[in-house]
Amino acid sequence: MKKVNIKIWLTLMLAIASIESMIMFVFWQLPSIPHLVQGLIDVCILTLALVPLTYRLVFLPLTKLSRNLDESKQQLQATQDQQLALLISLAEVRDDETGRHLLRTRLFVKALAERLIEMGCYQDELDDDFVKVLYKVAPLHDIGKVGIPDNILNKPARLSEDERALMMNHPAIGASILNSAKESFDTSHSFIATAAEMADAHHEKWDGTGYPKGLKALDIPLSARIMSIADMYDALTTERSYKEAWPHEQAVQEVIRMKGVAFDPIIVEAFLLEESHFKQIADDFKEGSS
Repeated sequence: MKKVNIKIWLTLMLAIASIESMIMFVFWQLPSIPHLVQGLIDVCILTLALVPLTYRLVFLPLTKLSRNLDESKQQLQATQDQQLALLISLAEVRDDETGRHLLRTRLFVKALAERLIEMGCYQDELDDDFVKVLYKVAPLHDIGKVGIPDNILNKPARLSEDERALMMNHPAIGASILNSAKESFDTSHSFIATAAEMADAHHEKWDGTGYPKGLKALDIPLSARIMSIADMYDALTTERSYKEAWPHEQAVQEVIRMKGVAFDPIIVEAFLLEESHFKQIADDFKEGSS
């Protein structure tokens, strides 16, 4: 790039010197032209000569470079999307339903994040770009279940204490997987880092009694605080092998009960403003629906 810049600079300087020499020669042959007119003629000729030359030497190469950068960025984005799709496919294989849990939770997360923006909350973290990141990575929140044995993950009854202890390892496993995957992605895009935070902390609780690290309140990443409500609401309102589905109204009351205990109070307020939207999503994407 430096060699190209030097070449352009030398070419322009040579062109200016050549044009000025020609102008000076003409003025020497026609000394009767007033100095002011000479100056105006000088400026006009230089402009007419240098504008096209500058366009050819500077603007066109920069346009081509910009176009190449855009194409490279698009190719990189396409590659990242493919890699992300593979990770999501891995998460879907270990999902305890048919994959609609992942679809519903990403829609719940998007609804909560957009509502928080409308409320003017967490403006230092939340914007439209971050909402897109949350929507993109939400299906990876339970990817750590790939490390949980089938006999525990698919047990048609409540887990024993020992089994629950093993299940509680899945957030840390998920974070480890995603942190290892970060090197495969463009480091200027933080979505894998956000996915790792969400996977690691979505079972933390506002009062510090969650797992795996016992994080409390704002120490829990915002992505995980949003996902925790989405994940719990979906778990409550869907049938599992060990329980019946709760009615929407009962699930809403449980979220309210856990305000300031398991959940960020501000995000609970956003949830209450979006609860009808949650019900619509739950109804539209029920397990077994077409």
